[in-house]
Amino acid sequence: MQIALFPTQSGRSIRYLRFHQEELGQLRASLPIKKLAALLPKPKSNAGSKPWFDNEGKIALQFLKIYEACSDEKLLARLNRDWGLQMFCGIQLQAGEKIKDPNLIWQIRKFVSQHLDIKQFQSIMIEHWKADMVNTQIGMSDATCYESYIKYPTDVNLMWDCISWLNEAIRYYSKELKLRLPRNKFDQQKTKQLAYAKRRKKFKKLEKRRRRQLLYLLNKLLFQFDEVISYWQSQVPIGKADAWLIPNEDLTKTQLIGKIYEQQRFHYDHPGQSVPNRIVSLFKPFLRPIIRGKESNGGKRVEFGAKVNTWQVDGLNFIEHFSFSAFHEGIRLKQGIAFHHLHFGKLKQLGADAIYATNENRRYVSKLGIATCFKPKGRRTIQPIVRKQEDLARKTIGAIRATVLEGSYGNDKNHYTLKKVKARTESTEIAWIFFGMMTANAVKIAKRKLAKMKNAPPNIAAVA
Repeated sequence: MQIALFPTQSGRSIRYLRFHQEELGQLRASLPIKKLAALLPKPKSNAGSKPWFDNEGKIALQFLKIYEACSDEKLLARLNRDWGLQMFCGIQLQAGEKIKDPNLIWQIRKFVSQHLDIKQFQSIMIEHWKADMVNTQIGMSDATCYESYIKYPTDVNLMWDCISWLNEAIRYYSKELKLRLPRNKFDQQKTKQLAYAKRRKKFKKLEKRRRRQLLYLLNKLLFQFDEVISYWQSQVPIGKADAWLIPNEDLTKTQLIGKIYEQQRFHYDHPGQSVPNRIVSLFKPFLRPIIRGKESNGGKRVEFGAKVNTWQVDGLNFIEHFSFSAFHEGIRLKQGIAFHHLHFGKLKQLGADAIYATNENRRYVSKLGIATCFKPKGRRTIQPIVRKQEDLARKTIGAIRATVLEGSYGNDKNHYTLKKVKARTESTEIAWIFFGMMTANAVKIAKRKLAKMKNAPPNIAAVA
């Protein structure tokens, strides 16, 4: 039973009115939660206990996680004691009632990520926000990398992770099958690995020797794990193939380690050649190295995460293209313009980096009559007034792109948990980045609506 504290004449409680007057309530009002929740599948049956969150609450929880910028444990603790966060998610805990499941938040995030369609979700948000957007005839494009939260990958660390996982798996399944533990040099190599990790300077000759030793041990452990699997297959009675002890996740991980071994062997035997589709992390195999195209960021030339081609309209960032593999953003300009025409109408002015200023893109934007900030090529008009106007427009668009668009990346990464994405799987990492960008947009929309309410003239008829 919910008790309304000090109900007003409209039937709303004081808490309800306070919530919708604060920034968190304005953020909730700026989000099309119901339309987004309609894209999630409904529960097939009503059996069992009633879930804490319905589909609307699950969507709202994704935005709340980014907005509060805290861990799942802290967010759950705050949900249990903060009625404002509960109201944001559409729940109301009674006195003494408490959500005790520590895995609930990441399970909900996993569920939402498995049914996330970026195009559909983003289209709904654009339609919901379009009324509060003013300069929709101007579009800006650039690409950035949202790095994943992993230790910096090296060949030695990657192979040692594979060796450690295989050694634990062999020990576990040998014990389950009552097999004698196969002999290997894991303990000796563990001592050497610790000594290597403690060295401040790791010379190339020492690194090459270490890689050779790890390759030999990794190959041996793969062979020993195959022997364990072969022994188990020989012990399974005919017609009892479903009695499989080793789960599919471990078999998939073993196949991944085998692929890593092949790549590392090729890289060792052919040091001057690049490895196509190179795996850099055992626990996040979907990541790929992305070479930075500009000045180094704190000495880092390579980033590991998702590369996003962003299209910004009136200060709001949207995803035009998303990939964990490196791509050339300069060839995405036509798709970006098509994205703008689809959602915002005709594009009149375009701000983009010099990497987009290819001859093909120049001809395309000229054909559409779009003014850009690209440095002009070829002959220009001899009329000084027209030339001055073109230079001023180009300079203005370029300045807006350099400040608003580039600045929004730093704002998203520093304040909306996108500096290091701490998701574990590919789908949850995509959802983390998507909801991080959309939460930043929603906060801007909420502030605009709040400014309009403050500057709006009073309704004299309602007062009378």
